[in-house]
Amino acid sequence: MRLFYQKIAFCFFIFINVWGVQAQSQKKLQHVEPTFWWVGMQNPHLQLLIHGPDISAYKVSLQYPGVQLQSVTSLESPNYLFVNLYISNAAKAGKIPLKFTKGNQSFTYHYVLKNRQKRAKKGQLVDGSDVIYLITPDRFANGNPNNDSTDDTIEKANRKDENGRHGGDLQGILDHFDYIKNLGVTTLWLNPFLENDQPKYSYHGYGISDFYKTDSRFGTNADFKKLVDRCHANGMKMVMDQVFNHCGAGHWWMKDLPAKNWLNQWPKFTRSNFTNVAASDPYASAADYKLLTKGWFDTNLPDLNLENEYLATYLIQHSIWWIEYAQLDGIRMDTYPYPNQKVMASWMQTLCKEYPGFYMVAETWASRASYLSYWNNDRVNRNGYQSFVNSVSDYPLYYSILRAFGKGGKVSELYETLAEDFVYGNPFNNKVFNGNHDVDRVLALLDNNVDKLKLSMAFVFTTRGIPQIYYGDEILMKNRKPDGRLRQDFPGGWTKDTRNAFTAKGRKKQEDESVNYIRKILQWRKKAVTIHQGKLTHYVPQNDVYVYFRHTKDARTLVIINNSEKDYANYSLERYQGSMQGYTRGQEIITGQAINNFKQVRLPKNTALIIDLER
Repeated sequence: MRLFYQKIAFCFFIFINVWGVQAQSQKKLQHVEPTFWWVGMQNPHLQLLIHGPDISAYKVSLQYPGVQLQSVTSLESPNYLFVNLYISNAAKAGKIPLKFTKGNQSFTYHYVLKNRQKRAKKGQLVDGSDVIYLITPDRFANGNPNNDSTDDTIEKANRKDENGRHGGDLQGILDHFDYIKNLGVTTLWLNPFLENDQPKYSYHGYGISDFYKTDSRFGTNADFKKLVDRCHANGMKMVMDQVFNHCGAGHWWMKDLPAKNWLNQWPKFTRSNFTNVAASDPYASAADYKLLTKGWFDTNLPDLNLENEYLATYLIQHSIWWIEYAQLDGIRMDTYPYPNQKVMASWMQTLCKEYPGFYMVAETWASRASYLSYWNNDRVNRNGYQSFVNSVSDYPLYYSILRAFGKGGKVSELYETLAEDFVYGNPFNNKVFNGNHDVDRVLALLDNNVDKLKLSMAFVFTTRGIPQIYYGDEILMKNRKPDGRLRQDFPGGWTKDTRNAFTAKGRKKQEDESVNYIRKILQWRKKAVTIHQGKLTHYVPQNDVYVYFRHTKDARTLVIINNSEKDYANYSLERYQGSMQGYTRGQEIITGQAINNFKQVRLPKNTALIIDLER
């Protein structure tokens, strides 16, 4: 019995000492980022950002099989160290003992290395077979009212404030996952969910205050991982919204920058000119280019300087960490033309080396295809720059959609914009959309004409590219700016809501018709190989009718968009017979109607027909 108690006492002694060492290291080190890493990465190099009081006065050493300490660097602040490790293929998962020594003082921090998860698929994970559903988490659904306001964040919930936090969270998305899945979308894209610890206007997520932590008002990192796992278990995918151009004024490092050039500094606050074209303009003045790339978005969004190599590495590793941790299927990069172009190209190359063919879509807000092609091409630009971007946000096509289906618009706008696709490297990888979180609701822009909204949806879902729709557009949300107003709450996402638009019973008649229209197309689209992989052949529009085919070697889909106010009882298909040879019948996928006469079809005004052709 005495021996038993001696063993117990010894174990307790060991526990207390180990706990004491870890507690001491936690007092000395306020941040270690990335928070952990993995063995077996393609890139064996790892930079640790270590932050703690006067930490630069300490020497760092380690002894761990397969891991080498390559260098330790301090910048201007004495409270940072950048520790560079080489993690060889021989390294095993475990805890690296990082020993910090100053004179006769020392402490040890155990940095965790994990085994990698096996990725389910190699190559591009998001492609033309997918449809992306964009959600602003704060405005979709409140699944956990207990985290609407949290002790560790400043801004509290106030649903009456259109610019305030409304309480939507990751649990709310999980709670309504079946609605999203049944709609027929295959991929989720969330506006940033990382911590935004700002006094106000923090709900949108683009003022990040911690790059490794989910905002507690949305949930936890584990909650996000749970959502990704739910997607994967249902054959769906997840795209994460990331930001390299700026952080939030509430970021913890703003109280103690590692170096002055961590940010783009100005003598007084200087706002960006937001002129994206200056990034590609061969005649742009140095002043205009500097204002675009180094000016701040707002006083609460400090502009990050990626010319600082330590910051550039930090951000690139942050992308890799989230891909590996959450098993992401893609990244949408915010404000892609604004940060340093060479660093962004390096980001692309680094991620593609680690995850060959990984889907990365750049937010490139350009109104013309010629502007946009600077970022999406398969060659070096004339100035010697190549972006290596594999997908861009197709704003030229977005604007043509508004012009085509807006009041007095002509569908030839679509034809003429697509006719410029020769400037792109791969236009079939462009992300196409009729709405997002930065623009007025598409229904409002189409003069509240639901028929035109449906036409825009039918086009987005069947043209070339990877389609994306914005939450709530399917139930005819129609608010205009300011941003807080158009990013409105989804009815039924809060327990006190008077109706629940997640259900057919809670939707108005037109809303339900719109949801069913979109669902019908999207459920068909899941198996539509012609849309996933097919080429595009289109005909010059006549009388405001646009006809095009999506086709593979063995299958063909005919799309007819009648954008006019004229009903055609017998619309002739004779002009399109060159694209229909060998096909004698078909089925219209929205109505389910069989079409056996391929000489003519009934074509009501403001209607789209989507016809799967059969031999």
